Amino acid sequence: MQRTTIRIAPWTLCLLTALASQACGDDSAGDGQAATDGDSDGSTGAPDPTGTTTATTGTTTGEMADETGELPTVVTFWQDVAPVLYESCVTCHREGGAAPFALTTYEDASAWSVAVAASVQDRTMPPWLVTDDGSCGDFRHSRWLPQETIDMIAEWVDQGTPEGDPRDDLVMPDPPVLADATEISTPNFTPEIQGGDLAEFDEYRCFLVTPKLAGDRFLTGYSVTPGNDAIVHHVLAMPVDPTLDVGGGFTNGTLMKYLDDQSPEREGWPCFGEAGEGVQTSGIPVVWAPGQGVVEFPEGTGLRIAEQEQIVIQVHYNLATAGNIGMSDQTDIQLRLEESVEREAFMFLPDPFLDSIFSGSPIELPPGEESVEYTWEFPIAQLLSWMGWFSVDLYGVFPHMHEYGQAMHMEIVGDAGAECAADVPRWDFNWQLQYFYEQERTLTAGDVLRVTCDFNTTGTDEPVLPGWGTNNEMCLMGVYMVP
Repeated sequence: MQRTTIRIAPWTLCLLTALASQACGDDSAGDGQAATDGDSDGSTGAPDPTGTTTATTGTTTGEMADETGELPTVVTFWQDVAPVLYESCVTCHREGGAAPFALTTYEDASAWSVAVAASVQDRTMPPWLVTDDGSCGDFRHSRWLPQETIDMIAEWVDQGTPEGDPRDDLVMPDPPVLADATEISTPNFTPEIQGGDLAEFDEYRCFLVTPKLAGDRFLTGYSVTPGNDAIVHHVLAMPVDPTLDVGGGFTNGTLMKYLDDQSPEREGWPCFGEAGEGVQTSGIPVVWAPGQGVVEFPEGTGLRIAEQEQIVIQVHYNLATAGNIGMSDQTDIQLRLEESVEREAFMFLPDPFLDSIFSGSPIELPPGEESVEYTWEFPIAQLLSWMGWFSVDLYGVFPHMHEYGQAMHMEIVGDAGAECAADVPRWDFNWQLQYFYEQERTLTAGDVLRVTCDFNTTGTDEPVLPGWGTNNEMCLMGVYMVP
């Protein structure tokens, strides 16, 4: 097992403004598209008229008492399992929903009962990667099922999936929508493999959009709809001031035009680094990755987009599958913009593992290892000095790795020792969610964020390099902060 520890220098801190995600059935967590997704607070009961739930697990039927005089407990679909599915799954698992099968009726659920029980037992569903049992942070709108709920579903399967008494009082939640949104889009574009060690089967392309704002606005929510899920690896949207002098006789505006003119036969320009080489952004308020849906930032917070700014949309196209070559995509982005917020937020996305490619000596993960750990630290004192702040509130985190990643862990190290802040015991590239705390944590100059990524490289016989390509790796922990 290899461990590398590095302290971030000021130049490696990249200021990005905002990243969040939400599930099919949640207003602040990741989008759900498979076996048991949606929003859950851990209760296992039927919705009352207000939409809340009351526990009904462990109901008893009218069967005869045993020799001890106690009624046997029977877990039934309608009384016990259906309330959990309606709360945590059917936003996506419904007729015409995002998931591949429905779980709204007894016939549906019983047919898939073994798969449902296995997926909740493995905690692959509902999609919620961070541990949320109270041992490592408490997260709002959590879809982490308590163990007794998981055991109840297993017991239902073991008992032969009894149906119970049908009911019509369960309310199917509506899929989330982003109201009052402004839409921007990329052109219909056919990507081409660019090659190279850092993006062997990929293309990163940037497209310019002018939103024509009537004044500074704050982004409080967004959603991204890729036109072709098979090839879109991620989407970023970055405000750029076209009048900003970036040196060398260029402004942002003239530099973007220069980059665009280098390939007049194709829309946009190449941009592995944010909005393109030399272009200076004011942040990244929109980030989409697989598993995300409608995004709602924490109430009262938002990310600034200035009146004069244009927006650069970066799309990472993954063409590692031969059948995807020649496919096109047009991605739509919906932005909810408000005139003001109580507190302006910022997003920082430190990743010293990726940053090592700029040092001339990229860090390598050795091949053929079941576990290779990489650890880095983010000193809050550097951030406060750089930004001119006295303290900062940590509202949420965004873990990100690629397909060799298998686990991720973050601690807050202070005078009292190390406190677990986020733990991802089973990384899943297809569910990249933003996680917001129930209560934000104030960080001061004495605090350090320590992040460890664990990679499994047994599938390769060559060292794994950091990079932007799907077959490269990252060790990134986004932190959503408010000064």
